[in-house]
Amino acid sequence: MSVLDVLKKGMSTELWGMRFYEQAAARTQAEDGKRVFESLVKEEQTHLEILCGEYAAVTQGKGCVTLDEARALAGTVDPTTIFPEAKAAEQLIPPDFTDEQALKMAMDFEVRGFEAYTQAANEAATPHEKEMWTFLAKAEDKHYAFLQKTLEFLETNGVWYFDEKELPFFEG
Repeated sequence: MSVLDVLKKGMSTELWGMRFYEQAAARTQAEDGKRVFESLVKEEQTHLEILCGEYAAVTQGKGCVTLDEARALAGTVDPTTIFPEAKAAEQLIPPDFTDEQALKMAMDFEVRGFEAYTQAANEAATPHEKEMWTFLAKAEDKHYAFLQKTLEFLETNGVWYFDEKELPFFEG
């Protein structure tokens, strides 16, 4: 796949992940659970911005740029023009899902993102491209670990876990 194809796939993954977490936050009753999902919405938005900026750079013939340069270009691309179906954002979480099932579904999103970004990093043609994919793969791995930890606490204690020392919002 070309870097543009991989960027589009990444943008789609992050856009739908963001929509998923927005829906999860809206339907979760526990305040700690809402905070978990809201922080993940912010993370996915940051990743989407990086990908939009890289998409802008690549389509302008610049190739992949640094993460800071990508963030600066992010506003020049509206991902919903590339993926208009995302505007509708149908219900991604079935209404009868429990919080545990929503967390497992979220973990699956993160695994798929991690695998795609890891493969893209391994196939990267430039240092900036490799930096971007590696950054995103690490972020997805952190999200998965946090979701897994949260799921374990929810399943064993019956309550949402939120460790103030380890906020689920990672620098990005």
